Amino acid sequence: MKNIFSTALYIAAAVLIAGCAKNVIPGPNDANKRYLEAWMQLNHPDKQPQGLGIYVLDGKDGDGVEVNDNGFVLVDYRITDLEGNISSYTDAEAAKQLGDYSETNYYGPKFWTTYKTTIQAGLGNALYGLKTGSYRKVLVPSWLMTAKQFDSEQGYLDYEDEESTTTYSNTIYEFTVVDFTEDIQKWQIDSIGRFFSNESVKIDGKPAKEAFGGMTAADSVSTGFYYRQLTAPADTAAFSSDTTIYINYTGKLLNGQVFDTSIERVAKDNGLYSSSRTYGPVQINWAEKWDEITMGSEKTDIIGGFALTLWQMRAMEKGVGVFYSNYGYTYSGSGSTIPGYAPLIFEIEIVAKPEE
Repeated sequence: MKNIFSTALYIAAAVLIAGCAKNVIPGPNDANKRYLEAWMQLNHPDKQPQGLGIYVLDGKDGDGVEVNDNGFVLVDYRITDLEGNISSYTDAEAAKQLGDYSETNYYGPKFWTTYKTTIQAGLGNALYGLKTGSYRKVLVPSWLMTAKQFDSEQGYLDYEDEESTTTYSNTIYEFTVVDFTEDIQKWQIDSIGRFFSNESVKIDGKPAKEAFGGMTAADSVSTGFYYRQLTAPADTAAFSSDTTIYINYTGKLLNGQVFDTSIERVAKDNGLYSSSRTYGPVQINWAEKWDEITMGSEKTDIIGGFALTLWQMRAMEKGVGVFYSNYGYTYSGSGSTIPGYAPLIFEIEIVAKPEE
């Protein structure tokens, strides 16, 4: 009942505003603009539109790196509609509010691209010029939710994409700028370099700083890929291309969060256990080239970093590969456990063939 009454007030206010307008041919977004102005008058009467027509509802400035339109901004965020319904978020508290929390999901900042050809015009208008550490709560009008570029608010108000089936709505972005980079690959490599001196994340039961023993971002096998032997092999001979080996593995993010494992104990300890999955050594089918290695009897493809880690290994060896997202899940990430542009860690041990 409250929502119906509020909507009626917005419509009534919009009608009053419309009654004061001149008799002109309405643009495609004129009605939306009148509605939003009425909503703002009732809910935030002290706020005025800025830039292209966004409303800054709250904010605090940071003092770090400045965001521009040529890179990637790392943000913690919540996205809602005008009624406060959450549509997207990065924080665990929002997941708990919605009843969607899972200890296996990744919660933390994610990257948005800031290029004008990809970001919504209104969101870009809110971000450009902010510095890392800044906080904003911004209302982006529906007509600014396009990546089209116009010189003024009127250009967006007059624009109507007749070919698109997408309907945009007024959206509230609440975000904190965590970091910004114009070079996402270098940012990941630098992150891996910092990981090598981490004392809290464990690798093979030891702090990463100890496990990697002074390794730096310069010590790559190839750009963005690193390998460290944890246990010496039983034989240093390389595998032939028709070899079948068996491994146990555990995959982690740089923060130490486990997202996949073949080991039942590790799965249970990290909230990943599923009674429908069979745990134990996994079959690996060797090949003439590292990027042709496959997994299982069905010869399933594996991500490049996993394959390249295996390529460094010999019989009964235990090792760990760390690699940037070019060898993993690139800009898209994987499901709710691996965010876009995330470097990954795989601890792998080559083991004896399991008994039938």
